Amino acid sequence: MNTKEFNHFAYSLNYTQTGCFSQGALPVALASEDICLPGVAKREKQTKSESFSGPNSSPLNPPQSCPPYERCQILRANRLSCNPQGLYEPIICPAGFYCPSSSSTTTTTSSSFSFGDGKEVRGRGAGEARGGKEKKICPKGHFCPQGSVEAMKCDWGAYCPMGAVKQVRVVPLGVLVLVDGLVVVGWWVGKGVGRLERRRRRGRKGRVREGGKGEEGVELLRRRCSSAKGKRGGRSWDSPQQENISASPSREVGMPSRRVSGRVDNMDGCTDNDDTDSSLYEDDGIRLEEDFQSNPHFQSFLQSISHAIETTSLGLTFDFENLCVSTHTGQKILQQITGSIPRGSCWGIMGPSGAGKSTLVNVLMGKIKTSSGTIKINGCAKATTREYRKVIGYVPQDDILVPELTIRENILHSARCRLPARWRDKAIQTHVDALIGCLQLSHVQDSQVGDVNRPGVSGGQRKRTSIGIELAAAPMAIFLDEPTSGLDASSAASLMRLLKGISRLGVTIIAIVHQPREQIFYGFDQVLLLAQGRMVYAGPTGEMEEYFERMGFQFPLRANPADTLMDILTGDGAQYAIGGGAAKTRGSQVDPLIDEWKTKGPNPAHQEPHPHHLLDNPITPTKPLPHRAITTPSLPTLHNRSATLPAQILHNLHRALLIQTRTPGTQISELLCSTLAGTLIGLTAYPSHGNLFQGIPHPPFSALGSAVDYISTPQLGLLAGMSIGLCASAPGYWVLGSGKEVGMRERRAGGSVVADFVGKQVGVLPRLVGSSFHFTVVVDLLASPSRMGWARMWGVNLGYFWCIYGLAGVVSVGVRRKEDGPLIAVLGSLVIGVLGGVAPPLSRVKEWGVEWFWRLSPGVWFAEAYFTENLEPLGGLYRVDLASQTVGYTLGRFGVDFGILFLIGFVYRIIAYLGLLLLHRDRKL
Repeated sequence: MNTKEFNHFAYSLNYTQTGCFSQGALPVALASEDICLPGVAKREKQTKSESFSGPNSSPLNPPQSCPPYERCQILRANRLSCNPQGLYEPIICPAGFYCPSSSSTTTTTSSSFSFGDGKEVRGRGAGEARGGKEKKICPKGHFCPQGSVEAMKCDWGAYCPMGAVKQVRVVPLGVLVLVDGLVVVGWWVGKGVGRLERRRRRGRKGRVREGGKGEEGVELLRRRCSSAKGKRGGRSWDSPQQENISASPSREVGMPSRRVSGRVDNMDGCTDNDDTDSSLYEDDGIRLEEDFQSNPHFQSFLQSISHAIETTSLGLTFDFENLCVSTHTGQKILQQITGSIPRGSCWGIMGPSGAGKSTLVNVLMGKIKTSSGTIKINGCAKATTREYRKVIGYVPQDDILVPELTIRENILHSARCRLPARWRDKAIQTHVDALIGCLQLSHVQDSQVGDVNRPGVSGGQRKRTSIGIELAAAPMAIFLDEPTSGLDASSAASLMRLLKGISRLGVTIIAIVHQPREQIFYGFDQVLLLAQGRMVYAGPTGEMEEYFERMGFQFPLRANPADTLMDILTGDGAQYAIGGGAAKTRGSQVDPLIDEWKTKGPNPAHQEPHPHHLLDNPITPTKPLPHRAITTPSLPTLHNRSATLPAQILHNLHRALLIQTRTPGTQISELLCSTLAGTLIGLTAYPSHGNLFQGIPHPPFSALGSAVDYISTPQLGLLAGMSIGLCASAPGYWVLGSGKEVGMRERRAGGSVVADFVGKQVGVLPRLVGSSFHFTVVVDLLASPSRMGWARMWGVNLGYFWCIYGLAGVVSVGVRRKEDGPLIAVLGSLVIGVLGGVAPPLSRVKEWGVEWFWRLSPGVWFAEAYFTENLEPLGGLYRVDLASQTVGYTLGRFGVDFGILFLIGFVYRIIAYLGLLLLHRDRKL
C-alpha cells in the first residue's frame, strides 16, 4: 500500500474506530495496557506517574495520544492546556479542580492526569474504581492548582472560595497593617513622653547643689592655685583687696598695658566696648573665683571632673625636641620644633596659613609620624599618644556631630561611653547637666543639632557642643582647632574661662587659633608662634609684646595685638617696625625672626616657667574616692576609663535606634520603596495565577505536555533580588556611611570599634525585618507562589535584604567620597543580582568552569531557594530533574540556600569591619 492509499484509508476511518477526533488522525499508543489496573505490577519509579488512565480506557483500550487540532497546538505552544484530542487521551487535571488518585475503596498513589469529561466509571470489573476517573471542584477553604490529585488546604485566614486555583493569604496583610499602625501610635506616644521628660527636666532646672559642693569646688581651686601665690604678680584667692583695675595705668607682671579698642572683632562681628571696671585683664584667679561663686554649674562640673581624674599625676606633659616633618617628595613642613608643654597650661598655637600649626598638633597627637626628633609624654619617650587617647580630647575645626540627636544627647553619649565604668547614670546625668550649663546651652539642650539640609542650632552652639563632647569625658589634655570660631564675644569669653578653669585643675589645653580677638589671645598662658614651619616664639603670652618690641616692633595701643602679630609673621610687619631703612626691610622679612628665636630662644630669660609649672601639688579630693592603686604612673587612670564593651554596645544601639526614630521620613520612604518594588514584581507574575512552572510530564505521558516554562520561577527570583537591591542598597550604605566622621572621632578618642559597629548593625535589624515584610506581603498577594510557604518566602527575602545591607556596608567603608557611595552600592547590588544564574543560566556557567565565582554571589542562592520551593511540590507531575539540569540549580536544599544567604551577609559585615580597622588609618588615629 502506497502513501496515497494509506491516507485514503486513514480518512475513511472515524473517531469511533481510531479514538482520535481529528479526521484522518491515527493514535499513538501510550501504554500497552490500562496503567495501574489492580493486580498489574507497577513499573520502576512508577510513583511519579501513576494512575494515568481515564473512564474510557481499559485493558482492551489503553491510553493513547492523538494528533491535536491547530487550535490545540497553538495553546500548547503558549504553555496552555487544551481538551483531549481523542477518546482515550488523558489530560492534566485543570486548575480549580482535583482528580482523586483513587475512589471508592481502592487506594492508589497520587495521579496528575485524568480524562477531561470527569465521568465516574462504573462496572469496571469487581466494582473497582481506578484513579483519575473523576474530576471534582475544589471545595471552599482549599485551593487546587493545575495537576492536583487532592485539594490543598489553605493557610489559616487565607481567602479560598470554591474552585480556587490559588490561595490569597490575607493574614500577613492584616498583620502588616496592624504593626504599621502600632508603630505610628508608638512613635507619637514616644514624642509625648519625650516632651514630658523635657518639661520635667526644665522643672528641675535651677535646683542645683548649694553649700557643701560649691564650697568644695572653690576650695579645690584655691588649693590648686595657692602654691603660686606671690610668684605671679597678682592676688591670691584669699586677698581681701579689690582694686579698680580699669583705673590703674600700671601693668602687672606678664600682663599687657592696653585696653580693648572697641573695634569690630574679626571672628564674630561683635563690638566689644568693655571699658568698665570689669576689665579683660583682671587677674585670672579673681575671674575664676567669681565664676565659681556665681555659677553653680561651674562648681559642679569642675568638682565632677576632679573626681573623674584619679591620679596624683594630674594632666599630661608634652616635651618635644627637634621635630621635623617632611613629605615623600622631601618638602619640609616642620623644622627643628623644640618646646615643652607642662601639665595644667593653656597653650595657643598661632601662625599664618601653611605655617604648620595643624601638622604640629597632629604630630603631638600621633596622627603623623616625624622624620626626626623625639616626643615625650609625661617624661616617657617610649609612650605614644595612642596609649593616652582615652584621656586626650580633640575638638576638630569642623563640628562633627550627630545631626539627628539633640545637644544633650550628643554630649550624654560621649559621657556614657568615655567616663569611668564605675560611674552610675545619675552621676553622669549630673555631670552632663553641669557641663551644659557651663557651655551656656541649657536653653537649647533639647534642640536637634541639625545639618545643612535640616538647620538646627546656630554655628556657635554647634561649636560649643563639639567642645562639650570632649569635656564630657573629663580628659587630661585637650587639643582644639579654632575653638572660638563662630562664637559671640560673651560665649567665647565664657568658654575661655571654662578652659582656663579646667587647666587650673591640671588639664593641659592646646588650641590652634587664627587671629583671635584680644580677650581670647590673652586668655592663653603661653603661645607658640610658627612661620614657614619653624618657631618664631614660644613663651608666656604676656611677655610676647616685650619680646617683639626688643626686636624693633611697636604694637599700636588700641589695636588687637593678635592682628599685629599675624601681620609680622606673614612678612607684613614693616608698618610696625621702629625706624626706617633697614628696620623697614627687616620688618618685611620672616627669616630674621626665625633666626632670632633660634639664637635667643634657649636663653633662660625667654624660657621663664609659667606659674602653672609650679602647680605640682596633687589635688586632694574633698570627698573620699574609691582607692585604686595605679601601677603604671605613665598611664594614669587608663585602666578604668570608658564603659565596658557590653555597655558601649548598648549605648551605641540606643543611639542608632534613636536616630531612626528621629528620621521617620527616611524609614517611611524605605518601606514605601519596598512595598512598591514588591508590587511591581508581583504584577509581572500576576497573570500566571501562581502557575510559575511548566515541565515535561513523566513517561509515558511526555507527549501530552505543553511547551515547557523553566524560566518564570528563576526570573521571579532574579527580579525580586534586583528590586531588593535597588531598595536596600542606598539605605544600607548610610548605616555606616552617614556616621563615618563621628565614628572616626570616637575611635580617635579610644572608643570601641566593635561596640560602634555591632550597635549599628543590631539597630538596623528592625528596618530589615520591616522592609522584607512589606516586600513579601505584596509579592505573595500578587505573584501567589502558593506552593512556597509564606514563612520560607519571607525568610529568604529577609536573607537577601541582609546580604544587600552587608554589601552596602562594605562599599561605605571603601569609598572616600560619601556622595559616590549610594550609586556604587546600587551598582554592586545589580551585579550580584545578574550573577544569580538566570541569564546566563547556571548550567552554561558550569560549562565555562566558573560556577564557583557565581556561587560567591548571594543572588544564586536566593534564586535557587525560589526554584526549589516552587518545583519540588510538582515532582509527581513533571520531570523536575530535567528542569534542574537545564537551568543548573540544585533542588532539595532550601536549608543550605537559606543558611548560605545569611553566611554571605555575615562575611560582608566582617569585611566591612576589617575595612573600618585597616582603611583610612591616617584619619582614625
